[in-house]
Amino acid sequence: MTDRVLMFFKDICALPHGSGNCSLVGDYLVDFAKNRGLYYFRDKKGNVLIKAPAVLRDDSEENTVILQGHQDMVCVKEESCDIDMSKEPLRIEVENGIISAKGTSLGADDGIGVAMALAVLDNKELVRPPIEAVFTVDEETGMSGAAEFDMSLLKGRKLINLDSEEEGVVTCACAGGERIDVRIPLSGRTSDYAWIKIEVSGLQGGHSGCDIHKGRLSAIRVITDILGKVNDIDLRIAQFSGGRFDNVICSQAYAVILVNPGDKEKLYSKLLEIRDREFLGYIRKEKMISVDLLSSGQLYDKKGFVLGTEETKQFLNALNNIPQGVVRMMGDRPESVETSMNIGTVEIFGNELKITFSLRSSIDEKRKELREEVSKELSMIKGCTYKIRDPYPAWKYVPSSPLRDTICSSYKELFGKEMNTAVTHGGLECGYFASGIKDCELVSIGPDIDDIHSVKEKISIDSIDRCFKLLVKTLEKI
Repeated sequence: MTDRVLMFFKDICALPHGSGNCSLVGDYLVDFAKNRGLYYFRDKKGNVLIKAPAVLRDDSEENTVILQGHQDMVCVKEESCDIDMSKEPLRIEVENGIISAKGTSLGADDGIGVAMALAVLDNKELVRPPIEAVFTVDEETGMSGAAEFDMSLLKGRKLINLDSEEEGVVTCACAGGERIDVRIPLSGRTSDYAWIKIEVSGLQGGHSGCDIHKGRLSAIRVITDILGKVNDIDLRIAQFSGGRFDNVICSQAYAVILVNPGDKEKLYSKLLEIRDREFLGYIRKEKMISVDLLSSGQLYDKKGFVLGTEETKQFLNALNNIPQGVVRMMGDRPESVETSMNIGTVEIFGNELKITFSLRSSIDEKRKELREEVSKELSMIKGCTYKIRDPYPAWKYVPSSPLRDTICSSYKELFGKEMNTAVTHGGLECGYFASGIKDCELVSIGPDIDDIHSVKEKISIDSIDRCFKLLVKTLEKI
């Protein structure tokens, strides 16, 4: 059953389709529709809509099902890999029923979802209702494709998103989120100061959606926690660097602290005392954590701006009052995260201290409440400004869903076991469709994809086969 799915997937892998570079995949989708006489529409953003009538049954538009996936992939490659992912095809490898890409990410997220939707549209023997297939762009870089798609083009009120990565699980809600970019001006100047460097490493890190509930430490928070407990010595932050992405739990960070030479030994002893006192709590959560202190007899010799004494106190107090990690679990699904905060990155660049936060919540009102809490703390820092970036809506959990019941019953009929339901704290484009289409039922499914967004990304052909059978069976029953 998966032959056509695999064919379409390999076709997609032969075309460059990193975020912001999906024009060739869009052309491919349009040609697919043209060659089969199907209605299509491609908007200015690059989103593609393909519509197909019912097959082997006489269904009205009211029973239309929307299939939805995204065209773009995350492009990463090994340092030694010579592929130009903006121009060249992926080098697909298949071994023991496992598909991967040599030296690069595979893009099964969400190339396999697009391929499954195309296989449904292409099948003239599949008993199914009318289909509206929506293929968005730039999901991986903020979901701007879904945000700008004209939902009024759609007649369907049942949507199956094909962008999940765990077989046997139907996702039935997701968090909404936003980023906050913070800027704090540096007003102080370096002078004849002594310095101490504090560095935190060895943490696991992880995705701020998928892993936030695991209690992993943030290296940024460990540093601010230790420094914030120094209340009798004047500190100045000269360097602070940690994190690469706002939606990743920071696994490594360092800060360089300036202090009057006469206070250096006292500060060093104080930091050692605080580190050793807190270390047992740290290591219970992160067994490989390392907190190192470094200093020398030399004065700090780098010229530039630093965070002044008062601003340093204000900054540390605010950062330690702003939550890191889970803020609240869901009331009706207590095993699932409702609201969270991640301090993603910190960096001193030029005459500014820059910080990024990632806020998530399955209830948009709770996300706004958290934003206000963060705003209140930031307002206590002299000169601090911030901007909200890339907000996206939540897909709220509903206790009852006939579409979810249909997909779960189809799974049990096929495989003789119950399908699990899940709420993801990661973001899905479903949030935009749920808010943009009145009274729309949504579910999200997908095959097992391991190590997504990495050079180790791989997918099982058997899992693809089972997931596609589930999709086909569900469409037959709708």
